[in-house]
Amino acid sequence: MELIRTPQVELANLIERTLKRNGFQVHRHEDEGQFVLSVPDAEQYPHARTLTAELIADLKRGQDRQAVEPLTGQPQPLLSGGWLASMGWVTKLGLGLCVAIFLTPYLMGDGVYLALLFPATMEGLTSQPWRLITPMLMHFSLLHIIFNLLWWADLGRLIERHQSSAQLLLVTLVTSAVSNVAQFLYSGPMFGGLSGVVYGLLGYLWIFGWLNPGAGFALRRQIVVFMLVWMVICFVGLSDVVANAAHLAGLVSGCLLGGIFGMVRRSQKQGAV
Repeated sequence: MELIRTPQVELANLIERTLKRNGFQVHRHEDEGQFVLSVPDAEQYPHARTLTAELIADLKRGQDRQAVEPLTGQPQPLLSGGWLASMGWVTKLGLGLCVAIFLTPYLMGDGVYLALLFPATMEGLTSQPWRLITPMLMHFSLLHIIFNLLWWADLGRLIERHQSSAQLLLVTLVTSAVSNVAQFLYSGPMFGGLSGVVYGLLGYLWIFGWLNPGAGFALRRQIVVFMLVWMVICFVGLSDVVANAAHLAGLVSGCLLGGIFGMVRRSQKQGAV
């Protein structure tokens, strides 16, 4: 007697294993892309049917209680690997590089930091173009790197999960270059950190999500307000220790990118209607 048919192989496997663990005889076959489970014993069938219904109800309740993305308020999938598993390779690479470079002064001296700093003059980028980007990988205190990497992980994975790794890489490189040049022009070459990029990702997601609210990853208003207020506080009270020019330039460049790609996405969606 047929018990259930489903196109989901994971569901079929789960029901089959559960029934067999509870002593039921279960037969399984495929029929036009459907996985069909049946119980040959008519006496077992009502009990198997009840157990299957309870299992499906439990699964549905679990889906209703799924985790919520803190930056957007939208449901997010529960991944077996947890926090790290929710990130793509670009987000993970950024985390790894920043941590590795942060440790180099303790292991190898200041040589790596000196090789990654923005050059003393803009002309220096001609022979060492990587210095346009690499200051974003440098951090000067434990609090500095923890704050930046937590924001990088949360904002970066949104772009990478909902769009692509290439898109995150593009936004990162552009906002890094713009924010680094701005900070150099404001204060000279002695700066570093991922915060300009963090504000770039914030601006990108903010404007892209505002233009395309149906995309499912628009930032919560409270997150945007908090980061903008923090930037103002840094300008007013922490101007000597925070790369404020990088924050502002990163935010503006991220907003511009979010506007450009957001309008492209919006026009494509309207053209498809």
